[in-house]
Amino acid sequence: MRAMESLRLEKSYRMWGSDLTPDYSPYEAGLDRFVRLGKGPFIGKEALEKQLKAGVPHRFITFEVHGVTDADPLGNEPLFDGKGNIIGRATAGYYGHALRKSLGLGYVKPEFAAVGGDIEIEILGERKRATVLVDSPYDPENQDLRS
Repeated sequence: MRAMESLRLEKSYRMWGSDLTPDYSPYEAGLDRFVRLGKGPFIGKEALEKQLKAGVPHRFITFEVHGVTDADPLGNEPLFDGKGNIIGRATAGYYGHALRKSLGLGYVKPEFAAVGGDIEIEILGERKRATVLVDSPYDPENQDLRS
């Protein structure tokens, strides 16, 4: 199970119950490619349209945690901007063995979701610097899955 957790984080695969919950919409989770607003009525359609109009409040990100020596993120840790303001939360975390990096998944305010952006995470009471990575940092073009 730990190996599968490591692999899923390297591919930014979302898991129901931790990364995907009723608290976040498909747009926030980066799953908007599966939503067809023009296909007819469905439960939650009006709420999604309203969210699009008002602006999606969170974005799902994958991030690398720097300076980890003894504890990787697990999930539910607060995420901060460089000024100490809470900007989101981690939903999962673990060491990515193929990438040799401490990784996390989570939701942040959209202005902090840009690839390469710096954020902070609190792990066991200590702030660590983190960098937003591309979605699916291991094999982002899915070439390994197609070979």
